[in-house]
Order: sequence, then C-alpha cells, then structure tokens
Amino acid sequence: MAISAANAGVMSLAPTKAGEMYGVAETKWTTFFAQWAGIIMFGQTMTAFLAAGGMSVPEAMGWGFVPSCVVALQDLLNDRMIGEMGMGAPAKFMPPLINIILTLGGLGKIPGLDPTMAVKMTAVWMGLNGVFGYFATDAWLDGWGGKGLTAVDKGMGKLMASTMVGSCIYLAASTFFGKSNLESFGLMMGAYALSSIDGVYISKTMDAMGVEPSKALFWAVIQAVACATIFF
Repeated sequence: MAISAANAGVMSLAPTKAGEMYGVAETKWTTFFAQWAGIIMFGQTMTAFLAAGGMSVPEAMGWGFVPSCVVALQDLLNDRMIGEMGMGAPAKFMPPLINIILTLGGLGKIPGLDPTMAVKMTAVWMGLNGVFGYFATDAWLDGWGGKGLTAVDKGMGKLMASTMVGSCIYLAASTFFGKSNLESFGLMMGAYALSSIDGVYISKTMDAMGVEPSKALFWAVIQAVACATIFF
C-alpha cells in the first residue's frame, strides 16, 4: 500500500515529473490524466489504509474521496475543464458535484442514503465509466468534449480509466461480495497487473505512448506480487 501511495502522490502533485520518469511527452491532456489517475489511486490507498485501521469501508471511502473533491473544486474555480481543456459544459460541473455526493454519501451525511448503498453506487459509477473509458477510449473522451487528442493523450486517458475500474473492483469486492479489505485490495492489484500486461503485450498502449516496456512491467510485477501475497 505504501508503494502505491507514493506513486499516486507523485502523479497527483507532480504529474509533469511523473510523465518525464516514463518518457511521456507532456501535453495539457497527459498532465490532466496523470494527475487525476494519481488522485484516484491515492484515494484508493487512503481508503484501504483507513479500513485496515478499523474504519468502516463506507466511511473510509468518504475520506478517500476528499482529495478528489479538493482538486475537482480547484478545477472548477480555475475553469480548467472548459477554459484550458476545451471540454463541454457538463465537464465543468459534473466532477465536483459527483465527488462531493460520493464523499458525503460514504460519510453518511446525505439523509435517506445508506452509506453502504453509497459505496455500491460508487462502485457501479466508477465501473461503468472506467470500463467505457478503457475499452472505448475515443468515444469516452468525445463524450466529455475531448478533441484532437494524440495517441499519447489517449493512452494517459486509458490509464485514468483503469484507475476507475480499480476503484470499482475494490469497492464491489467489499460491498457486493463480502471480501475483506485486504482481499479487496488484492483483487484491485491483480486487475492493475493485468492492465499493465495488456498495455505492453495486447493493446500495446505503452508502445504507442513511447513508454519502455520494462517500466510498465516493473509495476506489473509489483502489482502481481501484492495480489499473490494476499491470496497465496
């Protein structure tokens, strides 16, 4: 978990530097997707840490979404989505609105919404968006008004989508299938390992982005070992 948190922290706070480490050409889109992928992964790790310490999964998820709320509000106030990224109007308001609702839902601050149901809703939301973004990246980005993106930009968008799938797997394993916090984290790591392998050998996204295979496989090994350690 600590390694995941450190990697996510670098991507969140220094997305340009993270891109340089992997040889990814910097654009406004790669920076945007790298930052948001890092924020989502940091939230996942934060949720897992808090749940491991005894906090309920819904409450841990709520706190795990706080960083996303902060950045989404920052993007709103700075008009990043429309002014800088050129996305459509929904992209300006939806991220802060959704993140705040999911945060308050997990923390039990929305009357009539059971926190466990909030976790299930989050899992479904992240899963639908993540799967769409991962397997139909172009259509997913078009839906948000993303135009003229390069293969590198789309590759980083696919990375962000994979982190959303990761959130879905972690939360769904816990709330829908009754897995322990550690098992849920292990399943998420296993999914990340498969995504890394896909990027190198199947979809070859890493090649299109100009990323050396060894750098992607480094993380695949760490993720696979984490998963295997938990289950075997």
